[in-house]
Amino acid sequence: MDLRISGVARPAAVTIMVGGNPVRAHAGESLAAALIAEGLWRFGEGDDPARPRTTFCMMGVCQQCLLRVDGRLVQACLTPVVAGQVVTSA
Repeated sequence: MDLRISGVARPAAVTIMVGGNPVRAHAGESLAAALIAEGLWRFGEGDDPARPRTTFCMMGVCQQCLLRVDGRLVQACLTPVVAGQVVTSA
């Protein structure tokens, strides 16, 4: 699934690993945007399993998009995609 707008020039596609699965993304786009574009909205579990964590503000204020990238806890909305990243839930 690719929800990106067609006809827009982007850097070459790279592969990142998300939860053990390869995901196509574009170097430099935010990790949150890359995941959403591939239909991956669930970023983690909150206190209520019916209300998983996902992006909310997309500008680094709310910290709802926390993920682990290469073992480090990061905000997905502020983290650029780099080829070979390994992404897991926080």
